Amino acid sequence: MGSPSPAGNDGYRERPSRTAAGQRENRATWAFCVQALRLKVGERSWIDVSFALPESTRAFVLILETGNDAAQSQALAQALTARGFGTLTVCLLTPNECADAEEIAWHVNDLGERAATVLEWLHHQPFRGNLPLAAVGWRTAAAVSIRLAAREDQTFYALSCPLGRIDLAGAAPLVSLTTPILLMTSSADDDKPNTAAWPHIGAPKRWERLPPPPPKGPWLEAIALTCEWFERHLPHTPSTQTVPAG
Repeated sequence: MGSPSPAGNDGYRERPSRTAAGQRENRATWAFCVQALRLKVGERSWIDVSFALPESTRAFVLILETGNDAAQSQALAQALTARGFGTLTVCLLTPNECADAEEIAWHVNDLGERAATVLEWLHHQPFRGNLPLAAVGWRTAAAVSIRLAAREDQTFYALSCPLGRIDLAGAAPLVSLTTPILLMTSSADDDKPNTAAWPHIGAPKRWERLPPPPPKGPWLEAIALTCEWFERHLPHTPSTQTVPAG
């Protein structure tokens, strides 16, 4: 199971930032919590993750990306937390690998193992609780999210795949998927791979072809559609989350 980076010669790698702390019933509770840390996902591999929790968290969203969409993921996480969703944003590449992201991002099998480690870690966190879970997979990470959902179809209530390459998931995960999935692609991209993969999905599905994302700034159309998709498919179960101090 993944673990937070320990203290070392270069200091503790956890980078917390919290606001509006309070005490209720001898427990530390947060009106809003944002915390970043590094998780160990291999013998010598650490990846960056960050989570954000509203005070009354209705559900939890796992956001997977591969280094090219960090700013978009941050904007999406902010929009989701504004609607009461907790988020765990994950870059599946190590900081060193981000320099070769264009190549390494296609290693779906390796990225899938890392995502599975992150998901296992998440399930053991007190703030996870029994909240409903959804996932976002940008680009090739869409295939990773599909494989996770196909393997643990009772875990995820909905998937969103902005600029997703769902074909990389493989035919078997696509066929066995039961989780509602939203695919959003750019009108400027070649959709042939996704077009071939789309008929294999028997789960509830929606495909939106959108104007290309702006060079700078959030992809507002994709963010709005993702929020609406999760609002539609995730049950509303507000819960005041407990986040350990320290």
